[in-house]
Amino acid sequence: MGFFAGVVEELGRMEDKKERNDMFMLDLLEKRKATVIPILLERIERNKAERKEISGRLSKAIGFGITKEAAAVLESSGSLARILVPLEKVQQSDDPDKKINKAGIKRLSESVIQNLSVDKIASAMEYAFDLGFAEDPSSDKLVEAIYANTQEEFEGAIAPLMDSASTGGLTAPSIRSFDINKRALIAYDPADLKAAREVIQNNLMSQLETTTNQATGQLQFTNPDASGEILNNAVNYYVEEMSDPLKSRSGAEVIKDIYERVDALTEDPSIDLRDIAESYKTFKIPPPFQGPMPLSPDTVEETIINEEYNQ
Repeated sequence: MGFFAGVVEELGRMEDKKERNDMFMLDLLEKRKATVIPILLERIERNKAERKEISGRLSKAIGFGITKEAAAVLESSGSLARILVPLEKVQQSDDPDKKINKAGIKRLSESVIQNLSVDKIASAMEYAFDLGFAEDPSSDKLVEAIYANTQEEFEGAIAPLMDSASTGGLTAPSIRSFDINKRALIAYDPADLKAAREVIQNNLMSQLETTTNQATGQLQFTNPDASGEILNNAVNYYVEEMSDPLKSRSGAEVIKDIYERVDALTEDPSIDLRDIAESYKTFKIPPPFQGPMPLSPDTVEETIINEEYNQ
């Protein structure tokens, strides 16, 4: 009996040891659950909120007329949120003259994708409209993770939760941020054009041949028709330059550019105001005249020989 009693006692100790080990492992599992599950849930909720924001920005952009491809590229580059701010202001404005520049929106959509490869655009589309909005894992997996009794069960349950919580699914493709001229997206209303014309006219008065009106004491154009056309062309040039979505220039920079161009044209004695009004509507400065290159002695000799043979 002593032998069997010893065996039973040893088996009892082994059972106690296994039970204590199981309890220890279960305690470790519960501690791991208490640490891992809240972190996973927080990350999943954060990613869901981020996806919701991205989806909202994309919907707004497309609603404003930006193409899906351009919207995806702009979102991937981190530029879309900044673009939407002035568009939303115009949309919410009570001023009927404040309108979105549809031509500017179209140019923006074309410009942002024209230098990108097809693969890069596809990656941006996938990020914005596919991978970034994948379905979240079923809540069943969360329940399985909470009630898992072994490390293996827990690992199997949290695997899809880990994928959803990972930021990898929300990593945008590498596309540089665009320096967008947001003014190009807003149409010029009559007040804008009037203000621009006044500033341009004040800057060009000295170039457009003025004289003092003896009755009023104010400056007036000596050639009002040509000067008026030049001013119209200048306003058109100003709006065109300021309406390029990928050319960020201040109004002062563009007006300074116009001034320098007109100044250069009026310095040319062969060009008068009528010429500028009709032939230089964009104020493109003609290249300096280059006469024929002087002949080298060898060339002169060759020319003389050729003339002799041609006589």
